[in-house]
Amino acid sequence: MAVIRGKPYVFNGTADIPGIREVQIWVLSDTVHTTRVPVMEDGTFQFVLGAEETRKLSGDFTEKIVIQYPSSSGNFSVNYNAESGRITGPSILPENILSELNDKKKRPTVNDDYLDVAITRYGEGNFCDLWFVEPYDAHLALDTILPSPPGIMNISGTTDLPAGTQLSVEVITDSMHPTPKNYDWSHEMADGTAVVSPGMDQKNHFSGTVDTSLLRAGLYLVSVRCKDPSLIAYTFQQMDIIPPPIKKPSGQNYINWSALSLPPLQVNASMQPVMLEGELMLVPQRTGSTNNEIPYGTIIDCGTDSICRIFDKTGIQTLAAYDSNQMRILQVPSGAAIDGSMGGNVTRVSLNGEVILTKINEHGEYVS
Repeated sequence: MAVIRGKPYVFNGTADIPGIREVQIWVLSDTVHTTRVPVMEDGTFQFVLGAEETRKLSGDFTEKIVIQYPSSSGNFSVNYNAESGRITGPSILPENILSELNDKKKRPTVNDDYLDVAITRYGEGNFCDLWFVEPYDAHLALDTILPSPPGIMNISGTTDLPAGTQLSVEVITDSMHPTPKNYDWSHEMADGTAVVSPGMDQKNHFSGTVDTSLLRAGLYLVSVRCKDPSLIAYTFQQMDIIPPPIKKPSGQNYINWSALSLPPLQVNASMQPVMLEGELMLVPQRTGSTNNEIPYGTIIDCGTDSICRIFDKTGIQTLAAYDSNQMRILQVPSGAAIDGSMGGNVTRVSLNGEVILTKINEHGEYVS
């Protein structure tokens, strides 16, 4: 729930339990505060965070709202005693959970999971909804960023921040992965700046640039934030960095095609490349939910044109995808063996003696 700091926030909800007359609202921040609000005959309810309450919201996105629904009217089994400063519950609530909820060394916001368990599992029929509070001081909205190759990327958008406000821009890969201690992020992360300029209709504009020339192709998250630490204003958007249109292989590449024992690969030249929706995942049978799931027996041929063509075990092409960060990360099933020693620049994955993936890299390392 996005909340403007310093202004009242009205939350409207619906209780789907017939006959209840109240819900209990928990506000978790540096302290715990609860209040009960009436439920109307049509099941709707409303509570308000006052301007003073929203003004105190921090910028670390830790404040939470928990809405507790009783099993029957008035039957709230987990409660907060403001006088003692302790949370209480039914006798079946385990002592270790109660102890965590009342640990004064921790901010109440880190105990929302324990509160959820206390209410839903041990609350004698109570249940709850959890909402994260996202406070902000000013509006920021990015214009659509179209897929583009690495280079100087222009970003722009609208805001109600005053003209001259400095903004920071970050572009970071959407595919996080384990890294060594001194990992070089220059191919997966880039920074830039933007500045707000006067606009019309009470909306100013911002624009800036980011040098993405070192970034590998892939899905990235672009975030824009106000540099002033006293103001909370941010926005983000996903975008694709696609491979440059002209590349040539380094020549230091070798593939022993005859050793691969592949079926004839039937290339579909009309199939347009797309960006993978996540890192590659080898599955027994594709569910079709995302394009990064590949079934056992898949053959991937990453060509010199920066496009990886994906074939089923019979050699029929099923997908064309950009050679990207997502294409370079592979989740394999437990017990699988990875072999890169056969056929030159080829990776094979086997499970129980059966080859379940053949990934061919025709381009080697690119040079400009």
